[in-house]
Amino acid sequence: MKLKVILLAAFTIVGVGAHVPATSAASSILVAQGSSDSGYRVGDTLAPEKRARAAGYEDILWENLLPDGWSADKMLESLNLSGLDDNDSKAKEMLVKIRQMWDSAPANAKLDNKRVRIPGFVVPLDGEREKTREFLLVPYFGACIHAPAPPANQVIHVKVKPGTTVKVSPAAWITGTIRTVRSDTKLAMTGYEMTADNVEFYKQDDIPFSL
Repeated sequence: MKLKVILLAAFTIVGVGAHVPATSAASSILVAQGSSDSGYRVGDTLAPEKRARAAGYEDILWENLLPDGWSADKMLESLNLSGLDDNDSKAKEMLVKIRQMWDSAPANAKLDNKRVRIPGFVVPLDGEREKTREFLLVPYFGACIHAPAPPANQVIHVKVKPGTTVKVSPAAWITGTIRTVRSDTKLAMTGYEMTADNVEFYKQDDIPFSL
């Protein structure tokens, strides 16, 4: 097996568009990402669900977080990975370069201070298994826990309103104001920050739709 395949598997962006969707429950979601009975497998992504629009908010997809012209594929192609084999001494060096590229991935300035709603997987940051005050929202299951962190422009640092907590679930819709604020958390570099106005369950049996 070529090392390139391993690198691509470990660091590629998994876009939203599989099979999964939520029931309203502001400030209430269940089960942590690490749970074996969550129903998700590492790498699973979420599809938008057929549901009412949130008044005053725009539904967005993870690809909307990428700035115009930025592509993970283009970044990887610039490294010329095709000639690397499993035992290549440059493998570790390449992994470091890719991590640096991912951590510095630019945010989409057009989204700054936009009121949006987006579905994603929840990664708690405060060490609590049942409730959390802040968490990462990522596009695929297992990111930052069972798999490497995505590029910074595919990670949102979500904070709930002061004095409140939400129960932890594997996946949720987050509604709120998104900002192009970078932060270095203990699990990943993030390109966005979001204040959650609402947190909703994401069910696996709803009908997906296209934005």
